Amino acid sequence: MSGGALYVYAVTDSFPGTAPTGLHGAPLRAIECGPVLAVVSEHAVAPDPGEGLLWEHERVVEELMEAATILPMRFGTTVEGPEALIAMLEPRRQELSALLERVRGAVELSVRAELPSVTEPVDLEPPPPGPSGPGTAYLLERAGRRRRGEEAAELIHRPLAALARRSMRRPSGGDPRAFKAAYLVDEGTVEAFGVRVDRLNATLGDIKVSCTGPWPPYSFVKEKPQ
Repeated sequence: MSGGALYVYAVTDSFPGTAPTGLHGAPLRAIECGPVLAVVSEHAVAPDPGEGLLWEHERVVEELMEAATILPMRFGTTVEGPEALIAMLEPRRQELSALLERVRGAVELSVRAELPSVTEPVDLEPPPPGPSGPGTAYLLERAGRRRRGEEAAELIHRPLAALARRSMRRPSGGDPRAFKAAYLVDEGTVEAFGVRVDRLNATLGDIKVSCTGPWPPYSFVKEKPQ
């Protein structure tokens, strides 16, 4: 097949000899751009993104991660042929090489927790304001609860970040009770990270911390600017 759309899964510097198949069973190949390679499959028509293909994309990326250091690309990244792909990569090839070194030998772990006992109730209504009356007391109480929520989040984040190369707190989506973070962790430290999560669950009372992964390092790479 020639002249079709290229679906891009990852950037790497070492294309595995036994690569998985891509979307719709298409074979994978690597296109070189200086020191980096883009792993792609070719399609007559660009694949239409959907939930089924999302999981196929994730399968390919995870299998590539098992064989090589990769920078995973966002689901649905498609370009019109090798020339367009090289044009996309060429200005960033040194940056991409540096990013590959950043994540080499590491994986991403995702951590979530809910902090219901220390954050502000969403249905709390303030009393009428006053110079030093109930309104002031309400504001002080609300500020205190927010601080306690931030302190609880730090009790989770600080010990986990100490085990990671890098860490990233994620937006809570407007829910002040939600704690979300990603950690770039050495492959040899994944077990110790899990032990620390278990320890947090044993010491933080009603706060339950969950950890998933290892995942490809999506949160710690930059992709094509939007």
